[in-house]
Amino acid sequence: MYNLPDIAESAETLKRLVRKERDAQIQRRFQMLFLLKTGEAKSRSGAARQLDVHRHTVSDWVELYEEGGIEKIQEVGDPGPDPGQESIPAEVMDALKDRLDEPEGFGSYTEIQQWLAEKHAVEVPYSTLHGIVRYELGAKPKTPRPSHPKKTKRSK
Repeated sequence: MYNLPDIAESAETLKRLVRKERDAQIQRRFQMLFLLKTGEAKSRSGAARQLDVHRHTVSDWVELYEEGGIEKIQEVGDPGPDPGQESIPAEVMDALKDRLDEPEGFGSYTEIQQWLAEKHAVEVPYSTLHGIVRYELGAKPKTPRPSHPKKTKRSK
């Protein structure tokens, strides 16, 4: 069980910081400290429920506070990379789009994987490749499946 931090600031100071802060992320962090200081939240999980965040988020915030106090808790890191795939370089992606547009297409996603590895020296996991081809490019492997030999052709 994790111990709650010793919060140096008074409840009044924390309440004032919560009201004064304009950045919602930092405001929630001050609110967490206030809840823990006043006993409105008896645990990290309790604070997480009241703030509608994951308990690990509260633990991360408490860790920040323990490292550097009120100044450290106000540091908000940059978000992760911009959305979008970075597994396939742009020029290879263009070549893949062109190849998918050809009538013969590919027989499977595994065949696409092999083509990328042989022609462009790019290794991409199957599930990543499937997501890129199917959902990002809106394509599918296009080799027509063989028809049953007894099947009759419809006349138009």
